[in-house]
Amino acid sequence: MRLLGSLKSSFVDLPTPINLSYFYGLGFLLGVVYLVQSVSGVLLSLFYSVGVFGGYESVVSIMQMVEGGWLVRFVHSGGASVMFLLVYLHIIRGVVFSGLKSRLVWLSGVVIMMVLMAVSFLGYVLPWGQMSYWGMTVVTSMLGAIPVVGEALVSWLWGGSVASVVSLVRFYSFHYLVSLIMGVFIVAHLLVLHEKGSSNPLGVFSSADKMVFYPLFVVKDLLGVMVLFVMYWFSVFVFAYSLMDETNFEEVNYLSTPSHIKPEWYFLYAYCILRSVESKLGGVILMLGAVGVLVVLGGVRFSSVGSACFNIVVKLGVLFLVVSFVILVYLGAQAVEYPFQVVSKVFTFMYFFSVIFISLLV
Repeated sequence: MRLLGSLKSSFVDLPTPINLSYFYGLGFLLGVVYLVQSVSGVLLSLFYSVGVFGGYESVVSIMQMVEGGWLVRFVHSGGASVMFLLVYLHIIRGVVFSGLKSRLVWLSGVVIMMVLMAVSFLGYVLPWGQMSYWGMTVVTSMLGAIPVVGEALVSWLWGGSVASVVSLVRFYSFHYLVSLIMGVFIVAHLLVLHEKGSSNPLGVFSSADKMVFYPLFVVKDLLGVMVLFVMYWFSVFVFAYSLMDETNFEEVNYLSTPSHIKPEWYFLYAYCILRSVESKLGGVILMLGAVGVLVVLGGVRFSSVGSACFNIVVKLGVLFLVVSFVILVYLGAQAVEYPFQVVSKVFTFMYFFSVIFISLLV
């Protein structure tokens, strides 16, 4: 009974600002996607296996031999794109509508994003196609540039001196383990959010201007779930293959490197930043900093003004950040040649400058 009472006070009778918009339901939708990814991942794991030559044949078997296997796989692979899209929108909402004022909530959210990127990268390797293998090899080998521990770290990840089927077994285990760790961080994020209280579009905290979560905000979240269903529909039945790289439909060939290696779209901005400098160590530092710089926003001091949406300068900063991000995504999919390499340096600078600019003004 105490457990039911605790759940009721946390999710039904939770005091909630009355002026929350639909954008505040993004966190709930991310929780739904996490559950869908977990269930679909467990179902896929029942049929996925790592053979002598990797996991490519296992994926083909799931797609062609297992009844409904193609649907579960498309839900899982498309769900990754849906999740990252919602994460990026969630970050923008947090910057514009005072989500930064709850520092611990923001910082725990950044940690979740870092863990999510690790989970997605590990899962990207599992099909063991050409792009999966060589993308993993290139990105992980870059870690070897880290002083002192770099080479040992790469050898530990690979399970040897070269990337092989042994590496795939490790990545499969890590994919499971890190997914569970992310669930722990999500629970911690929710606990901190409920302890600190949700922000609101005005950025003004008032205990008087609140109402219980049920039924209004439950209805809003359910409407968001309907939109989420539409997103899944398009990712599974319309853009399923469009979200995949055609090179990854080829079984891995250890003797043939693809002419142009690129990750999934949600990693392209970080990949572009990684290769924007000639130094391997500099590229790794910038790539890690592309996510780590968001921590800066969690440690800024705030003016007495309410939401940042009232500050036109901050809005311009967010606009520059979004434009820089989108252009980096585009450039990350291009070959490393003129003029893309030069432009990527410019927008790498713009990306970091925008984040620091926002942190100085919020």
